[in-house]
Amino acid sequence: MKKQFFGILMISFALVLGGCAATYKSIDPPTLNYTAHDLQNGIKLSYKFDVLRESGNKKYAKKEYNGGIKLIAIAVTNLTDTTINVARDLQFYYGQSLIVPVESVNISKIVKQNVISYFPYMLLTFLGLQVTVDQETNVYPIGYVLGPSITAGNMITAGTANRRMLDELNAYNIMNRSIAKGETAYGLIGIRGSEYAPISLKIKKK
Repeated sequence: MKKQFFGILMISFALVLGGCAATYKSIDPPTLNYTAHDLQNGIKLSYKFDVLRESGNKKYAKKEYNGGIKLIAIAVTNLTDTTINVARDLQFYYGQSLIVPVESVNISKIVKQNVISYFPYMLLTFLGLQVTVDQETNVYPIGYVLGPSITAGNMITAGTANRRMLDELNAYNIMNRSIAKGETAYGLIGIRGSEYAPISLKIKKK
């Protein structure tokens, strides 16, 4: 009975500390329905907040909120007569404040899953299954399989999800993108702040 109680206690402890690792579901900015828009000096900006949560990445969305950052999907359409470069020619505004979007790698560091946090599942290694037959009791060390397998499974899942997220952030890093006349470019940007405010793009003054 004591061993069973100890096993339940270890499972509960591991679940509380580690939880279950989550996979990463792509945001895919070109497929989104953008409901917020801004047009200034021939630059049309469409954007969408809460893209992590709406794409089903609840664990990442929670870290986004706790980290004081907002990941925003954007679509930039160049209606001018010349090719523009986002970093060279444009400035982002969050409300009335001029901002510099957070780099992809820094976004990843803030919202990624902590792979090491799933290591407490190794406590399950000490779990034994107690079976009594005809007044004879045997304890089977099932924890030797459960502990390492559950730990490895969660750590691999978390690590793979983190890499997929960073790959998408890099793929949609719009900052060094050149946008030709009439072209629309899609991106994911990070903004520090807890409030929702209008996003706008303005052409830099020469």
